[in-house]
Amino acid sequence: MKLHELTREQQDVAAEHHHLVYAFLYEKNLRRDDYYDVVIFGYLLAVQKYLLRSDLQLQYAFSTIAWRAMECSIGNYFRSQTRPSRKAVTVSMDAAAYSDGGLTIAELIPSQDRLMEQLEAKLLWDEISSSLTEVQVETLRLFADGFSAREIAAVRESPVREVEDFLTSTLRSAHELCWA
Repeated sequence: MKLHELTREQQDVAAEHHHLVYAFLYEKNLRRDDYYDVVIFGYLLAVQKYLLRSDLQLQYAFSTIAWRAMECSIGNYFRSQTRPSRKAVTVSMDAAAYSDGGLTIAELIPSQDRLMEQLEAKLLWDEISSSLTEVQVETLRLFADGFSAREIAAVRESPVREVEDFLTSTLRSAHELCWA
């Protein structure tokens, strides 16, 4: 469930039971300054969920739903904190390309010429399409225009699996052509 703006009724329930947030933080020995922002979103989602689902209202007290949502929020937060972070090396484009100074990295990278990109795309298309049937070329055109495999299969009146297999093999061949 995604948190949306609270209705007036949801705001009233959230205000009425807001003490649960502080009780949760106290019970779990979590500093309010550090973890309030983490658990409040779970709490607010619980408010929305509880008021939208009458089955929850019949089976559980609001405090049970709120407590569980806050536990999920804090658990997700701690899991995210223990995941290994990606430590990508960043280099300024203005940095010297060589230890003796001289040219910068930006000066060594050729600028992209739009006309050259179009020419390369046209040549790649010609090479790929030269070995395909008209039906296969049309399938690729539909895919390039944003149609899904299911939509293409409906247009071609063929099995979805056949279209998926064709697209997979064709894209693999195109990748090999580009990176060979």
